[in-house]
Amino acid sequence: MIALSVAQGGLFGMVDMVEMRRKGLLKRLKMTPVKMGLFGVGGMMVRFVLGVVQIVILALIGVLGFGANLHLDFSTLVVAFFIGALAFNALGYLFSSFSKSIEAYMGLANIASFLMMFLSGIFFPTNGFPEWLQPVSQILPLTYFVNGIRDGMVYGSGIATSEFWAGIGILGVWGVVAFGIGVLIYRKGKVEVR
Repeated sequence: MIALSVAQGGLFGMVDMVEMRRKGLLKRLKMTPVKMGLFGVGGMMVRFVLGVVQIVILALIGVLGFGANLHLDFSTLVVAFFIGALAFNALGYLFSSFSKSIEAYMGLANIASFLMMFLSGIFFPTNGFPEWLQPVSQILPLTYFVNGIRDGMVYGSGIATSEFWAGIGILGVWGVVAFGIGVLIYRKGKVEVR
């Protein structure tokens, strides 16, 4: 649930970028010396801090309210959280770059969120999926974010495993590609708003 809440915070958190474009604020920002990529990173960092708060609150609720046993590996948790939060914020930034309205953005974020929720192994183990569906779950970023958070909070398996780093690498690629495409779309400024 921690990975899901952080992922949804990133996916849904960039809705303000769509509203700023609609009001013409992004055009005004382009006239300042601030680069749009830096502006996007600033928005991501706000959500990153909120993600840290989410992890702390949800972990405390789990431990104090439900008696959850955590086997923390702090370095694994920090790396997984950092890369995962940035990747999902980058996806939100990408969605905001080509959404013409808040409704379109929210619809796109909902579709992505629901697909990943049910196909990433949060609620159902992926090895129980039909054979044709299992490869789909292996390309979704939430699969690797969930695995990283589990490694850092539940299993305490450590940062030294190659499986952990392969998942973090895939998650990082998702983030870099999504942010890069989002920056390119914002630079072109071709999205017309209503």
